[in-house]
Amino acid sequence: MAKQGQYCLDTPPKRCCRLRLCMTIFWDFKTLWLSVLVPLAAAPMVFLYPSSVSRCGYCVIVMGFFWVTELIPLPVTSLFPVFLFPMFGIMTAKQVCMSYVKDTLMLFLGSLVVAVAVERWNLHKRLALRTLTLVGPQPKWLMLGIMFPCWFLSMWMSNTATTAMMMPIVIAILDQIRDSKLPPSSSEDSENNEVKIIMEDTTKLNGDEKRPLEIVISNRADDEKEDKDFVKLAKVFSLCTAFSANIGGMATLTGTPPNVIFKGLADTLYNAYGAKNPVNFANWLLIGLPLSFVCFIFCWFWMQLYGQGVKCFKCCLKDDAFAAVKRTLWTEYRKLGSMTFAEWVVLINFVLLAVLWVTRDPGFIPGWSLLFERGYVKDSTPAILIAVLLFIFPARPPRWLACCRSKSDAINAALEPWPSYEPILTWKIVNERMAWGVLLLMGGGFALADGCQISGLSTWVSGHLEGLGSLSSWVIAMLLSLFIALATEVTSNAATTTLFVPIVGELAVQLGVNPLYFMIPCTIAASLAFLLPVATPPNAIVFASGYLRVRDMVLVGLPMNIFALIALNVACNTYAASTFDLFVLPEAFWANASVSVFNITDIVFPGLAGVTAMNNTGVP
Repeated sequence: MAKQGQYCLDTPPKRCCRLRLCMTIFWDFKTLWLSVLVPLAAAPMVFLYPSSVSRCGYCVIVMGFFWVTELIPLPVTSLFPVFLFPMFGIMTAKQVCMSYVKDTLMLFLGSLVVAVAVERWNLHKRLALRTLTLVGPQPKWLMLGIMFPCWFLSMWMSNTATTAMMMPIVIAILDQIRDSKLPPSSSEDSENNEVKIIMEDTTKLNGDEKRPLEIVISNRADDEKEDKDFVKLAKVFSLCTAFSANIGGMATLTGTPPNVIFKGLADTLYNAYGAKNPVNFANWLLIGLPLSFVCFIFCWFWMQLYGQGVKCFKCCLKDDAFAAVKRTLWTEYRKLGSMTFAEWVVLINFVLLAVLWVTRDPGFIPGWSLLFERGYVKDSTPAILIAVLLFIFPARPPRWLACCRSKSDAINAALEPWPSYEPILTWKIVNERMAWGVLLLMGGGFALADGCQISGLSTWVSGHLEGLGSLSSWVIAMLLSLFIALATEVTSNAATTTLFVPIVGELAVQLGVNPLYFMIPCTIAASLAFLLPVATPPNAIVFASGYLRVRDMVLVGLPMNIFALIALNVACNTYAASTFDLFVLPEAFWANASVSVFNITDIVFPGLAGVTAMNNTGVP
């Protein structure tokens, strides 16, 4: 007898079973046949419309299909331009490979290395537990204590790592609340219902980096005897963890991959027109941080309103329940002990990096970058500098620095026959924990954007969208951000940003609008994924808690999406507009617009080159 999950071929099946078996086998090999069928299906456009635009469009369609369906890992799909663009005559192999390593990618690499150091020495866990011990034990304050560390840490770390770190703490809080409400017998029975979920930190962005995330939860979602108020509380705590991580990522330029990808794409667009991209880490904070904070406050109040609909916050009003939760949090915090020398080193470097980013070129006062050759120092410079220093600084203080050694360090040093040197980070640790797939994904996005720019595909697509010019600019920005927010619910936010942001940037130039006026809301909208578990890795992690269903996430996430989109577009038309002068198209775009249109026309419609020249000069 065949085991479950295997194909049973011992006995002749019925016709319906045979058909089902064939369909199952056929679907199991979908990666193989779709990898052949899709490129063949899109091939006619290359022969029917022979031009660089059609060839680049073919590459974008094939690459976009693999990105959306995830037939193969996203980082592997990101390598498609390396062989597609040279083969179709869009870019040389040297040009394509140079697109994979840019200043923006080095900025993100440095921030990831610092995040690995924070994660290795449990500095993020200390911050989270300390915040929870400071707030009150009532559910609404516990929820704030859960949300704030997730929100703050996700500005600097991976949203996935932040959520994975916080979920075991959330589960421990919920277990303590449940145990305080149940009689002893029920509490003992609940231990038998515990299940261990081992998740892989494989997200749409982490490629093949697989780190097990072990979370012990109670299998209570389908238990009819479970207190409905407690289940509602568990849903609220789980959702606020994921949502606060998603919201925090939009606050900083390095908080989430779409922001970093936008920076690289905007640099490419501005350089093509001979202009300088005004966006840097400091002035992005002026836009992202207030918007993120407003969404954070709304999320906190909305979660309370959603929970109080069934009075879930009254499910544990006894003082002993509050005291039990407080004791649990303090117990977990005391297990960490006092801050070690390594934690202080990481914290100082972390704060120093943030200060260097903010003060490099703040705009309203001269920054420290003026101490060097103008234009040479970028945000990637301090990021890589701090990352390198973390491989040098010791994790334990030397013997002569006795004032910085704790008792445990002093005892260990006394027992060792020879003082050993251990750096804060080693290459082995970084290699294991670094999300290399994210860097490949971003590099592939930059290469794709460069190919679309050189071939003229971005201008061709934006030219066909000029019909939107009859609408007001703010209406167009709202519609574009709404479309991106819907698309990112089912696709990778990084892939969505890579595919659409270059197009909306060219569309803005065609309409005489500052390209940042369309690119910024579309970029931030790619992070507004609150509706589905598959939308972001944080959503998937909290969905695995067992308390949530898809309709729960949709019901709670829909108001979040609506409010965030409204707040985003209000921000872009108020204080963000004054920060980047979004209502004015830079002069460099006006000066070079006619040249760019002529070049694109020459590429797409070679026969019209003379007509275009005649119209531009007025002389046949």
